Amino acid sequence: MRAVRTLGILLAGGGSFAAWLSLAGGVVPLLDPLASFLPLFGSIILFGLLLARRRLISTIIAALLGLAPVMIGLWPELTRTIPVAPQEAPKIRLLTHNVWRKNPNPADTAQAIIDARPDVLMLQEAGGSFRPLLAALGEHLPYATKCPAVCDLAIFSRWPIVDSGYFFRDSKGRKFGPPVLWARIAGPDGRAFTAATLHYTHPTSRAQAVQRRDVARALARIDRDALIVAGDMNLTPWAAAMREQDRALAPLVRMTRALPSWPRALPVLPIDHLYAGPRWGLVSARRLPATGSDHRPILVTVARR
Repeated sequence: MRAVRTLGILLAGGGSFAAWLSLAGGVVPLLDPLASFLPLFGSIILFGLLLARRRLISTIIAALLGLAPVMIGLWPELTRTIPVAPQEAPKIRLLTHNVWRKNPNPADTAQAIIDARPDVLMLQEAGGSFRPLLAALGEHLPYATKCPAVCDLAIFSRWPIVDSGYFFRDSKGRKFGPPVLWARIAGPDGRAFTAATLHYTHPTSRAQAVQRRDVARALARIDRDALIVAGDMNLTPWAAAMREQDRALAPLVRMTRALPSWPRALPVLPIDHLYAGPRWGLVSARRLPATGSDHRPILVTVARR
């Protein structure tokens, strides 16, 4: 019995220490990836307190001290405002999915995407084993972007794509910014909008900070009113880097709220996201069932405000 209590104290103490440490990610970027596991730290703290079986008052104090950093990290995500779309407005179904280069069952993944009936599809890691299935998607979503051989991104649309590129272009046609696949789509109401997809590297890499900075600077140079940006961002909502990106991409608003999408079997990390400009309001956002990928697809329905 004493060993069980000792284990509980160690779990609660260790979880609490890790949770408090993760809050320092805004000052020490190397600690920021810890914040991705804040909900897990909270579960470990509660389980540890259950095993410790201390007196009620001691348990309450320990819970408050241990869970405080968890709530500090999660609360902004749970309470932030997402604009809502008018119910009568024409709806657009947007699906973002990292289909995984090593997908062992790409045919099932493609069928799951088709069954979801998206109007606009944004894919990451669309090379590798999934590349032969792109033609099958084209039978259901007839308009698609063209991407260089080095690019593993893809955008499909139910409506005509009037322009697209792997880099943004200025008024003189000169490329600028990082490689972001984008498509200018003629919407169902006759008004065009731009959809873009990207894939960040892992948060422990310094390259991701450069990617996020370059993306924010590039998006600041284009019209963002009706812009949609989605992809595998390898960031969770409770990371300081995600909060920094939310501010940097304003007036775009992240329409996905704490939707765990990785890993496939037991999703615990919300790392696939979708942002939309001020012209859009949210109808719904949900995670779809697992496919052959190691990520779950995310389906977001929006409408013009």
